[in-house]
Amino acid sequence: MVNNISSHLLAVNSNVTLSLSPLNKKKVLKEPTAEDYNVLALLYKNKELNSKVIFYYNKALSIRLSSLGKLNRKTAISYMNLANAYIENNEFTNANECLEEAVFINKKIFGKDSVELAMPYASMANNYFLEDKLELAQKNYVQALDIRVNNLGKLHPLTAQSYYDLAYFYAAGQEFKLALPFFIEALDTRIELFRKSHPETAVAYYSLAMCYYHLFKYQSAYDNLLEAISIKELILLKDDNELVQCKKNLMVIEKHLSMTT
Repeated sequence: MVNNISSHLLAVNSNVTLSLSPLNKKKVLKEPTAEDYNVLALLYKNKELNSKVIFYYNKALSIRLSSLGKLNRKTAISYMNLANAYIENNEFTNANECLEEAVFINKKIFGKDSVELAMPYASMANNYFLEDKLELAQKNYVQALDIRVNNLGKLHPLTAQSYYDLAYFYAAGQEFKLALPFFIEALDTRIELFRKSHPETAVAYYSLAMCYYHLFKYQSAYDNLLEAISIKELILLKDDNELVQCKKNLMVIEKHLSMTT
């Protein structure tokens, strides 16, 4: 009986051994996912290898289009990722094509006034501005701002950024009267949102000062630039070029003030 049991055990063990034999194993290779390609894109982004970033975001997008379809939130995100990679590579036309796709998808999923549209609109506005397509830039800056005000309210960092973007757009075109109310809104929002010593608050004070300067409102320019300098002195070294330039500009404004008094 013992021998029979031993023989049975040997037979069982033999079968187990055979089933685990390398000859019968088939190695299954896992296909990379969209998330895998996104991780690779981020790794190459950290190394500033933009062509690789674009390649892997394209791979991720292709997978999401085939597996999830076009009208999917993750597909829209893939278009946004690829657009940002193109922007980093100064390929603004390719970037805007991707952003338009993101806008189309988000409109279908979330509606034409959804907050998800603000980011692609803002990005397209910046791209059109850099391409000197000013009418398209203005249209997209306004759309991004309206959506953010309606969905996020005035006291939100992204809303403040949209106020500033539109103000800067007008100022760059020498339309300082149009820029002024948006610079004021950007400053007021940043004062409410951030501490007084925040760098973005300093930027808002400085930009408003320069806008007032170009409108020949020298006292207002002086007061706002003084506020910008007081913040920058808290966060920058004394010999920092930015701070030095601000103080030079203040001296110029002081001369104008002395001539008008």
